[in-house]
Amino acid sequence: MTARTSIPSDDVWASLQQPARESGSEPRLRLLLAALDMNWQIEEPVYLRPRWGDHGLRVYHFILHRPCDAPRLITVPESSAVESFIRAEGLKVLTQLA
Repeated sequence: MTARTSIPSDDVWASLQQPARESGSEPRLRLLLAALDMNWQIEEPVYLRPRWGDHGLRVYHFILHRPCDAPRLITVPESSAVESFIRAEGLKVLTQLA
């Protein structure tokens, strides 16, 4: 017999914030995908903005929501993988220039 415990939603979110165990792929994109697997939804538009302190580099800001939870923000560095994800999902992107 095994005991199952319910994890409060804030604890589940905190577990998503833990460092990635795998190496080589994009941890922030994996974090976003894991949140989507936990029934979070992306609120459009997605924002593409310059990264603070890094000239020329940009990041995507994804605002996530789920019923009965406060909205969350996941920032993902610009890459071909995240751009492919955005295209595949048909997400609207607003770009802010420097």
